[in-house]
Amino acid sequence: MAKTKELSKDTRNKLVDLHQAGKTESAIGMQLGVKKSTVGAIIRKWKTYKTTDNLPRSGAPRKISPRGVKMITRTVSKNPRTTRGDLVNDLQRAGTKVTKATISNTLRRQGLKSCSARRVPLLILVHVRAHLKFAREHLDDPEEDWENVI
Repeated sequence: MAKTKELSKDTRNKLVDLHQAGKTESAIGMQLGVKKSTVGAIIRKWKTYKTTDNLPRSGAPRKISPRGVKMITRTVSKNPRTTRGDLVNDLQRAGTKVTKATISNTLRRQGLKSCSARRVPLLILVHVRAHLKFAREHLDDPEEDWENVI
């Protein structure tokens, strides 16, 4: 089922106040335009924890701080050939111990995908001579001629 938007703190407090006033879950739901199951869940939470605030959610905290994420993103943007090992060492110097996989996941979350540089064959002697010949032939061409070149 799709996750819906959370109710505001005011609505949740109003809901609890109406419950304490003796209204039923159905009546509260009709009055505030909230589902009966939502009303029941909020009332149960209030009875258990005596609060309507959002409770901490489960899950491990992020290994790399937001500042560390900015640092590695900046490093990779400046030098795309930076390796994951280099980034691990940079973070280790800053006091955070992470793995290469964590670096990859963090960069992917930032929209930076990994790729390999395209392999291009080296120029052979014939091509080098052809480049040089072309350059010497067109050395004295006026700039207007070069404006037509795409």
